[in-house]
Amino acid sequence: MALGRAHTTALSGVTARPVTIEANIGPGLPGIHVVGLGDTAVSESRDRIRTAVANAQLEWPKTKIVVSLSPASLPKAGSHFDLPMALAVLAARQPEVGQRLSSTLVLGELGLDGSVRPVPGILPALLTARAEGYRCAVIPPGNAAEATLIDDLEVLVAGSLADAWEWGTGESDLPGAADIVQDAPAALRRRPDFADLAGQEDARFAAEVAAAGGHHMLMIGPPGSGKSMIAARLPGLLPPLSTDQAVEATAVHSVAGPNGMPGGVVRHAPFVAPHHSVTRAALLGGGAGVPRPGAVSLAHHGVLFLDEASEIPAATLDGLRTPLEDGQVRLVRARREVIFPARIQLVLAANPCRCAAEEPSACRCTVRQRTTYLNNLSGPLRDRLDIGVRTSARNAVLGTAGAESTAVIAERVAAARQRAAHRWWGHGFPAATNAAMDPHQLRRHHPADEAAMALLGAYLADGVLSQRGVDRALKLAWTICDLAGGTRPDLAHVARAIDLRGSTTLREAA
Repeated sequence: MALGRAHTTALSGVTARPVTIEANIGPGLPGIHVVGLGDTAVSESRDRIRTAVANAQLEWPKTKIVVSLSPASLPKAGSHFDLPMALAVLAARQPEVGQRLSSTLVLGELGLDGSVRPVPGILPALLTARAEGYRCAVIPPGNAAEATLIDDLEVLVAGSLADAWEWGTGESDLPGAADIVQDAPAALRRRPDFADLAGQEDARFAAEVAAAGGHHMLMIGPPGSGKSMIAARLPGLLPPLSTDQAVEATAVHSVAGPNGMPGGVVRHAPFVAPHHSVTRAALLGGGAGVPRPGAVSLAHHGVLFLDEASEIPAATLDGLRTPLEDGQVRLVRARREVIFPARIQLVLAANPCRCAAEEPSACRCTVRQRTTYLNNLSGPLRDRLDIGVRTSARNAVLGTAGAESTAVIAERVAAARQRAAHRWWGHGFPAATNAAMDPHQLRRHHPADEAAMALLGAYLADGVLSQRGVDRALKLAWTICDLAGGTRPDLAHVARAIDLRGSTTLREAA
């Protein structure tokens, strides 16, 4: 009897848990048996790895093989178990290979020709490898770009099973991930620019405030008034992601990926705009078997744009309320809980009514149809929207001469964000934006001036603003103050914040 071991991970949300693969070669009828609560992809790996070993001109044991995935009670899914399982089987008869594999994390899907194909979830696996103290990791070439985000871990790239085996036996070396990653060419397609947007000064300023403070926004207006153009240009105002933010965002995309395959490194604020027919599971995450992140998590550290918000069911939209407050999505299953990050800026856009007439006098809808058109936006959700602005066809102009570019606005946004971060961190609050600031601390220790707070109190007493509305208006006032270079919000800042919050617009949306 002989026993070989290899190490890999199993995904649970955007977290990877260590898995030890043990392969035992002993007497019995030839065949391979895989145990350890694996899914169909894991069970089918038996045929893939046996064929890959044969085509790689390596010796496959002609006896009974039992492969155990430990811990046995942990559900395991995915094709990334192929390469470590194959190496564990081959290493069972060569102890020197097992010594090298004992401190290495291995991931990769095997083609029938022995090639190693990319797999989702590489970045969470590498984070776990670093935390667990592994010396190095062996990954597919297609995942090398993601691996460059991880420091303090030697990440090697194996293009084939034969290459990985020769590295295990010490016959050859594997290239590092950073050595095979080439700088991505500059995008040929020009990014959307605010200079292309004609008119709509109020909406442009609202987008600038939203970007500077991390605020959520609702736009209501007729078709063609620029709602989608403004939303698509909002990510361009946000600063590049920090290293930690890039790791978090890339980890989500690594787990999900287009069609279940990995993507590249996310270095800029993502922009996710699902169709208005999006289901609750597609928006929040879920699915049968292994839960996958939804659109709200794919937009982590970026912008989630929901156009035609009036067409999205209320139950689906209300699912956003908790993620907007907590910055994460919790999916509860029978025996486990999966958590996906979801710290986003939400932008909603809708027409004023079904016929999309800007003026009530031109509307062909009944009074009931017009007044109930946006009833799917519940009161608690509307209360979480910091900005409500109307776009108008009358505010459009023929030319774009003199319109500020995204680069110019982004400079003001970056300066305002730096003021806010310096202020809050200086007072011991871990908030990078005004929207992320604790409202209780804001009211107690950093209120607006006396006249401005009296104005907020009057709006609260009249029922125009709720308590949460007062908190969000105060956060807006701080953002407007930061854009203006002030030191404390005054009456003018708070009045502008109340107007920008669009209490009238949000009430009409009800």
